[in-house]
Amino acid sequence: MAGRGRGWPREQLNGLQARAGGGAVRRGWGPSAGPSPYQRLGQRMQDITGDRGVLKEVIRAGAGEIVPQDASVLVKYSGYLEYVDKPFDTNWYRRNPRLMKLGEEITLQGMEVGLLTMKKGESSRFLFTPSYAYGALGCPPLIPPNATVLFEMELLDFLDSAECDKFFVLTTEQQDTFPLQQVLKVANTEREFGNYLFRQKHFMDARKRYKRVIKQG
Repeated sequence: MAGRGRGWPREQLNGLQARAGGGAVRRGWGPSAGPSPYQRLGQRMQDITGDRGVLKEVIRAGAGEIVPQDASVLVKYSGYLEYVDKPFDTNWYRRNPRLMKLGEEITLQGMEVGLLTMKKGESSRFLFTPSYAYGALGCPPLIPPNATVLFEMELLDFLDSAECDKFFVLTTEQQDTFPLQQVLKVANTEREFGNYLFRQKHFMDARKRYKRVIKQG
């Protein structure tokens, strides 16, 4: 489900960053008069898109750099509908969540926008309006039409693969003109990818990453 939303224009994802305070949120309430639980929660959250389409609240602050575009992220997440206690989508209980590349394996607009404001070790919750989630039609049978959804996400780690993506589409002659520092960055990122895949016991994929490092040696 994390990859089943509509695509988000990549040029609009630059410069999104926010901080907010933490706090507990209850789910599973029934409808009642007055503002809904998500409406009340949204009143204290930070607007990170300028149109209140994606609201953020930091539960635990992270450290270091914010996730860059084109990164591959290691993230735990759970998505909730209002008034429903059980998540409609989660990988929280997987022992080894997999790396997912922004814009390819994570295409839910709100999720990508939110991740681009996070730092390693950060845990945050987000509210996504339908235009940043599953749209006017929803995603039957799990997501009803025009649903605002809540996502809780913990960013375990990320790898910036932008340099690698640029490097490996070049010809050998073009690669030879790359500055040494950039080549070293590419090799180190490929090694980190290989180490992660090896720990996940994806040995053939890890071998491919290590071989690309050796070729640059």
